Amino acid sequence: MENKLIPIKEAALMIGVTMTTLRRWDQSGALKSVRAGEKGHRYYRKRDIDLFVQNLSNIAWEWAVGETAHELDSHFYCSNSAVFQGRLEELRNDLVTIQSLSPIRSLVVAVAGEIGNNSFDHNLGNWPDAVGIFFAYDLKRRSIVLADRGIGILTSLQRVRPSLATHQEALKVAFTERITGRAPESRGNGLKFVRKVLQENPSLSLDFRTGDARLVLEKGDKDINVDAGVDLFRGCFASIVF
Repeated sequence: MENKLIPIKEAALMIGVTMTTLRRWDQSGALKSVRAGEKGHRYYRKRDIDLFVQNLSNIAWEWAVGETAHELDSHFYCSNSAVFQGRLEELRNDLVTIQSLSPIRSLVVAVAGEIGNNSFDHNLGNWPDAVGIFFAYDLKRRSIVLADRGIGILTSLQRVRPSLATHQEALKVAFTERITGRAPESRGNGLKFVRKVLQENPSLSLDFRTGDARLVLEKGDKDINVDAGVDLFRGCFASIVF
């Protein structure tokens, strides 16, 4: 059954994207099709689909925490903010196809946009190795994953608040306090917006990690709780569920 060939329409339903998106992924190599039949229509191996929808978070995490940055598929990699904005527009267009998400469509895009823009803004001119971010989404599972190999929240905020000593403290500050309107903190105020949106919309949740700190905002949570103990890494990782 793993080698079963799935027509493109069925594959799109299984993954939760449009057939147009699948054709684009085929061209970029993100998820390759096979041609079959007299007319050479696109089909997808079931095992390829299963691996694709299961591994987005794993792919992002392994890239973010690895000792060196391995090359990402071009569909997942946004090398600059302009590319990221283009991918956000693709997300917006794909969300339009899901009528049930109409009430929160703009909020989902806005939250993903703020987190991705935060990565670019915080690391402007300071990327330690790989410039850019991982950005992918799975509409069937209602999830979005973003990651970067940047300097992290603590190092960024220490430039305006040197007294910050731990990743946990810095992550809580990033989501709860407006330190100053001057750079670089003006770049990080989007995370306060993210917190506000999630707290006001119980259909959204967030798992955000940086350094050895982890913040989980479950659907409708009002309190901000930051835990320690996740694997120490330099950048940021975020998983949005909607």
